[in-house]
Amino acid sequence: MKDGSPMLSCCDAQVHPWETFSVATEWSPDSLGCLIIGESPGEDMAKYFYNERRQVAVRTIMLRELHHHRLVTEASLPAFRKAGFLFDHAIRCLLPAHTIQHEADLSTRYESPRAAAATHLGPLLRQDSPVWVMGRIARNAVAALRCEFPRDTSEISKAPYPRWLPEAPRFFVSRYLLHASRVEVAEIFSRLHAFLDQSSASKCRACSNTI
Repeated sequence: MKDGSPMLSCCDAQVHPWETFSVATEWSPDSLGCLIIGESPGEDMAKYFYNERRQVAVRTIMLRELHHHRLVTEASLPAFRKAGFLFDHAIRCLLPAHTIQHEADLSTRYESPRAAAATHLGPLLRQDSPVWVMGRIARNAVAALRCEFPRDTSEISKAPYPRWLPEAPRFFVSRYLLHASRVEVAEIFSRLHAFLDQSSASKCRACSNTI
C-alpha cells in the first residue's frame, strides 16, 4: 500500500476503477436517462470503459451503435454523458478472467456471491430511469437488488433475448456485447432503441396525466 490506505474487502485493491476515473463526478449525467450495467471491468485498469486515453472494445461497439441509432450525437464519452447514459459494472473489482467466468457460471443460477453483493448499484436502481442489464452477472445483481426483476434462468444468448421485460418494464436484458456477433449486436441495439423510445413515450404519458 503506497499511501497507507486500507485494502477493499472485496479485492486486493485500494480503489476500484470507478473511483480512479472519477466516474461519479466526471461522467455521471446531470439527469440519468439510461443506466447500463455490465459484468466486470476485467483485470486491466487501462481497458476500463471510462479511460479516454485507450481504445476499449466494449465502448467502441457501444458508442458506434448508439451513434448509428442517433441516440448520441457523436461516438464519444462526452456525448454519451450528455445523452444521459451511465455505464457501471455489477462487479467493480479488477479480476482475472477465470474468476469472472466462475461468477458468470454461478450467475446462471443466480448464485454469484459477488453479483449479490453489488450494493453500489442500489442508489442508481432506485432512480426511475430505464436500465439495460447486459450479461448474466448483471442479471444476477439486479435480481438480488430489485424484487420486481424476474429470476429467469433462460439462456441469455438465445430467444427471447435480447428483450424488454414486460413484467419489469424499466429493464432491458441482453447478453454482453463482447460475446455477441455483429448480427447479434445489430439486433440488440435495434431492440434497445425501441425499448428506449417506448420508455420515453410512457414517461411523457405519465407526465401528461399529472398535469
